[in-house]
Amino acid sequence: MMGYTRKFLISLRRPVMIYMVTVSITAQLFFAAIFYWAEVDHNSKLVTFFDSLYFTVTLMTSVGLGDIVPVTTLGRALAIVMMLAGTAIYVCFTAVLAAMIMEADPEADTNAETDSERKGTT
Repeated sequence: MMGYTRKFLISLRRPVMIYMVTVSITAQLFFAAIFYWAEVDHNSKLVTFFDSLYFTVTLMTSVGLGDIVPVTTLGRALAIVMMLAGTAIYVCFTAVLAAMIMEADPEADTNAETDSERKGTT
């Protein structure tokens, strides 16, 4: 188990994972800024930029608590785009993590060694 955990933690430092985290954070900040601009004068529940960021993170992670909701047409359209973008980003996260788990599987190394020993190669 320790070998698996160590390999997995080392694989989290790969450029693709750093890229995915950067894309996620950048997208959330970008959408929060646009949502704040579109809703601040019309939405009584949206007071600060942090409220907008809170709404964006809950929406993009599919939590959607409902305490802040868009009231303008632009805000609602933006919410749709955020839902789709959040789904796409987190599907990519899942695929990258699954690939890393498969690469870090110590049993796969053991199976590969067993196969090569059966074939007579080293």
